[in-house]
Amino acid sequence: MKNKNSTTLLRHFFITIAIIFIRTLVSLFFVELHIRTENIIMIYLLGVLFIVIETKQLVWGIASSFISIITFNYCFTQPLYSLHIHDPNYIITIIIFLIVSIITNILMGKLQKHAAIARYNEQQTLAFYEISKSFLNLSGIQTIFMHTIHALYEYQNIISVLYYFDEKSKQLQRYQDDALPLALHVVDELAAWCYKHQKACGHATAINGSEQWSYHPLCHGEEILGVYAISHTPELTKENELFIHTLIAQMVMALEREQLYAQQEQSRIAIEKEKLRNNLLRSLSHDLRTPLTNIAGSSAVLLENDDVFDSEMKKKLMKSISSDAQWLTQLVENLLNMTRIQDGRLLLSKRCEVVDDIICEALQRCESRKGSHTISAHLPETIQLVNMDGQLIIQVLVNFIDNAIKHTQPTSHIDISFTQKKGKACFEVSDDGNGIPDNMIDTLFDSFVTTKSERSDAKRGVGLGLSISKAIIEAHGGTIYAHNRADGHGAIFGFYL
Repeated sequence: MKNKNSTTLLRHFFITIAIIFIRTLVSLFFVELHIRTENIIMIYLLGVLFIVIETKQLVWGIASSFISIITFNYCFTQPLYSLHIHDPNYIITIIIFLIVSIITNILMGKLQKHAAIARYNEQQTLAFYEISKSFLNLSGIQTIFMHTIHALYEYQNIISVLYYFDEKSKQLQRYQDDALPLALHVVDELAAWCYKHQKACGHATAINGSEQWSYHPLCHGEEILGVYAISHTPELTKENELFIHTLIAQMVMALEREQLYAQQEQSRIAIEKEKLRNNLLRSLSHDLRTPLTNIAGSSAVLLENDDVFDSEMKKKLMKSISSDAQWLTQLVENLLNMTRIQDGRLLLSKRCEVVDDIICEALQRCESRKGSHTISAHLPETIQLVNMDGQLIIQVLVNFIDNAIKHTQPTSHIDISFTQKKGKACFEVSDDGNGIPDNMIDTLFDSFVTTKSERSDAKRGVGLGLSISKAIIEAHGGTIYAHNRADGHGAIFGFYL
């Protein structure tokens, strides 16, 4: 800092001497052209203005005014090259010159000061505009806080640490830029005290005033959101403090917008949940009625006509009851999994499972309701082990097979296969039906999505199977997909693990 001041002082000194020397040479040249001496003094006044403009300091302008008087008297008044003034009129001229030059210096200094303030205000306004605009594109508390920390350091070279009270953990979460070494010296206990008492502490306060950091409550109206800590190394100016307060206000507005967005998102989720519940109840009331009616009717017929029906008729009725009961079991399992997924309670019990066992179990569960469909399986030639939750993966395969049974003709063929692709386990269920409508592919795995089918019993189902399958596969860290076959005959549903 001292070296910089010394360099500036020397620079201003040489500028002053150079301008005085140049204007004296110019004045001597004008004297040779027989320009009146009274006009020469205006050149000296002009030189004083140049000195003030270049040095931007009033002291150099005033000093040059006195030097100008001495130089003018020595070089241009009679007797020449003497400080003695022969003509009393020059005394008045010199006094007026001195007064005018000093007034000019003062006015020029004020003008430069106002110009500097205007430039500074313009820079600050531009900086705040850029910062305010950048806040509009931010989302997430961490992103907003880190942007504020970087803006303080970038524009004002101020190191800061921010704290935000997390409602879940009930603790102050600390945000800082570890690349700034002074950020390591912040004291979390003082930040906690500041948050608890909602008062500033640290540097230049009654609480730990010797600290190099000051801690201030981060408030939005009457609500305290957290704490912002500011380093006072070096000491802050009033302009620094104004910038900090303005930037913090911008940050609080961004946090308020983030809170409003979170509240809107919660409201949207609540509306979606209510809509989901209503759709579920509506679908269940419709879909449960048919199988329950069939079960009640078939069982009543068996009880009332036990001695009338032959064994073939009894077997047919019992098979119908069993099919409807299995469908209800499948529906209940899907509903239970759906509630676990929505509540975040879908826990995986992963272990190495034999692929053959998983596929065979899925086929066995679908055996009673496959009807006239032909279901085949392409099992791996060697024993394949995959780390997964076996029961949930079986549920996914059953949903795929059940979906194929519902939406294909009774004589259609369904194939289930397993392959290894790029080091991942790939399960696929394909059929030779009519395929997936183009307008359904993007929403196929959403809840309550159903398609029109030529089969009357295909309308049964609340459209949860595929959406639950997607959640199960994503919980495994896998990828689920569906598309039409390349030959245009049928669809393929599959997933990677």
